[in-house]
Amino acid sequence: MNIQEYCLNKNFYFDDETLYNFHCCLQTKPFTILYGPSGTGKSKIAELYAAFICDKNGLDLNEHLCFVPVRPNWTSPSDLMGFYDYLNNRFVPSDFYNFMVKAEADQNNPYFLILDEMNLSVVEHYFSDFLACIESRRLSSLIDHDISDWESLHLNKENTSLSQVQISAFLELVLDGTLSLSDSFGLEIIRDHHITTKWREDRDSKKKLAGENVQPEQNWKAQFRSEFNQGDNRLAHRFFEPVSSGVYKFKKEQEYRLNELTEDILKKLEKLKSFISQHELEIYKKPNSAPQNMEIPLNLYIIGTINMDESTHALSSKVLDRANTIEMNNVSRDILTTQAAQDGSLKVDHLNHDFSTIKAIPTINSAKKLNQNKPELIELIYSINDGLNPYRTNMGHRSIFEITHYVNKYIAECNDESLAEEALDLQFCQKLIPKLMGADERVELSILHTVSIITTGELNNPDHVLNADMTQYKYPKTLNKLQRMYKYYTQNGFVNFANV
Repeated sequence: MNIQEYCLNKNFYFDDETLYNFHCCLQTKPFTILYGPSGTGKSKIAELYAAFICDKNGLDLNEHLCFVPVRPNWTSPSDLMGFYDYLNNRFVPSDFYNFMVKAEADQNNPYFLILDEMNLSVVEHYFSDFLACIESRRLSSLIDHDISDWESLHLNKENTSLSQVQISAFLELVLDGTLSLSDSFGLEIIRDHHITTKWREDRDSKKKLAGENVQPEQNWKAQFRSEFNQGDNRLAHRFFEPVSSGVYKFKKEQEYRLNELTEDILKKLEKLKSFISQHELEIYKKPNSAPQNMEIPLNLYIIGTINMDESTHALSSKVLDRANTIEMNNVSRDILTTQAAQDGSLKVDHLNHDFSTIKAIPTINSAKKLNQNKPELIELIYSINDGLNPYRTNMGHRSIFEITHYVNKYIAECNDESLAEEALDLQFCQKLIPKLMGADERVELSILHTVSIITTGELNNPDHVLNADMTQYKYPKTLNKLQRMYKYYTQNGFVNFANV
């Protein structure tokens, strides 16, 4: 059952593209905003997506979803996180803070926060610290070994030699936080690790079936030590260095060849070589002591819903620049005849529901990768952006890297490069268009410029933009949205992406 069928079983219908787009937005960056009139399914698509992921992974939705209605009187981060009670000298946590602590302790599973009606209050008043910490995320490395291009090698997937098993067990201890790469360790912690004991049990079982004698415990311990001690002919000896008798540590110098390792080991090394670090979020301050901080868990996915009416606040560029903003405004009688799963090959059939933490973030490498595969898309992005520079409505490096990261993700999950333009069309709507708002000539000129570049100069004056059939061109969603915005601007003298 795919997610569209799952939603239909709950009596809700969302089309293939909407569901797949929502998934790719969260996977690109774990902060997505859904906007549109009340009752168009913003909160429901978020809830059903979380329910589907939990169902596929055997998780209890109530433990992995936190629904927080934002209140109009929220003015500080404590309204979301909880507050410090100075009279009783204790921190009073919110439900969301407890939820975040739970997510931090369960990194192998995803957790979903829905901020409902998040612009009933000024978003920066209660969420600015969160935004700053999310934007501080960066790729860091604990090792400087050269393991680039290992995927091009023909390697065993699983560990077969004792040295490989020992290295895998050590790296597992580092990844789960039991050891750090710089820690010294006794051989017992590796020898008693479940990876090592299982390897030994499997080997002994095979020996018994073949009628061979199983090693006594003393001989096994001697063999285990010899992998660390017997010179350069042993892989473990070249991977670890002795500190004292029976105590070793990770060797910083790379003295092994990649083809001596396995896919299992190299995947673990890759995680250590490229992990995401970030600034910590301040939770509260105690009198005369340092603040209590914590990192935002990498398995926390944040979904905000907004309406734009007289009871809400407009979102600033600071907020819009840090999220994907998905329009939920497709209200049509067609839904009466489309309440059935779509036929044929669907993108949601390829949706990866087996995920926990964010493992990659947008960087310049995202743009380089897209430039290798689809250079014409990079040319289009920068041609639009260069022309927006004089009006100061242009995107920054971060937005461009996020766009390219999204397009790469959109293509990769379906393994279909023909989807690149479709993905970029969605991203222009979600990352570029929200910046084109205001009540001066710069907005008009920005819209005209963007339309002209996308249509390669065919629509190059106001009459064209007002009257053209945008479905005849590439990037129809972007062009249609820009046309609606331009009409609104000419009639009212101002425009906001959410007005139309």
